[in-house]
Amino acid sequence: MSVITVRIPEKLLHDLDLMAHDIHVPRAEYIRLAIEHLNNEVKNKKRFERLKKISRRVRKESMRINKEFSRTENDPEA
Repeated sequence: MSVITVRIPEKLLHDLDLMAHDIHVPRAEYIRLAIEHLNNEVKNKKRFERLKKISRRVRKESMRINKEFSRTENDPEA
């Protein structure tokens, strides 16, 4: 496992220690959990944005196909 050094404000460190104590985990474990949580949030946001982009493309194509079907329904010779 790698070791890093991080500078954080005293207030944040104090709050971190209180929260870690409240859930009965060491400071380092609390920080690891917080990083994992934020990483998951970022991954989920990126996944959501990709799905939204794909959904827009699919919707655009679906509208085009629906338009073609509509023309065919109204004009069977088309």
